[in-house]
Amino acid sequence: MRILMVTAHPNPVSFNHTLARRLADRLQGGGVEVDRMDLYQERFDPVLSLEEMLRKGSFDSIVLRYIEKLHTCEGLLLLHPDWWGLPPAILKGWVDRVLLPGVGYAFEEDSCPVPLLQHLRGAVVVTRDNPGSGLSEAFWLQEVFPLCGIGPSRSWVLDGLKAQAPYEVETKVAILIEELYTFLVKK
Repeated sequence: MRILMVTAHPNPVSFNHTLARRLADRLQGGGVEVDRMDLYQERFDPVLSLEEMLRKGSFDSIVLRYIEKLHTCEGLLLLHPDWWGLPPAILKGWVDRVLLPGVGYAFEEDSCPVPLLQHLRGAVVVTRDNPGSGLSEAFWLQEVFPLCGIGPSRSWVLDGLKAQAPYEVETKVAILIEELYTFLVKK
């Protein structure tokens, strides 16, 4: 099994990146191939150009690599902080540029979207300093994943972490890692 893990946090020593490394280690330890891609490290350009929009595609090598990975993986794992109730702009731009018509979905003659990524399981891990409204989770589970046919899908939220003792955070992280492994690997 192969998983595409996409991270979106600018600080390489952040909690998000530490968590991503631990998740990748657990998955790889269970025999899963993990293609880990960091939008900030790659300097991913989140701006969908008019040319790309009209052409419904990109010639950008980074975008094309993500598209190739989506077609060769069986799972998509997104890990990001929640900023102002939503994923970071760089990750929203990833959706705009990578999951274009023809990749994530297609339109039939009657304009009904047809999902094109039904071979993928979808998982999202959202971190936030404070309890939030769940808009990030809704973005993925009610909008992006259904339109693209990604499923089954699930989200995990680690919130209020700064107000918790280190052992409480570690307990939550350990549980999340095992639940996520089971979700992605067990069919």
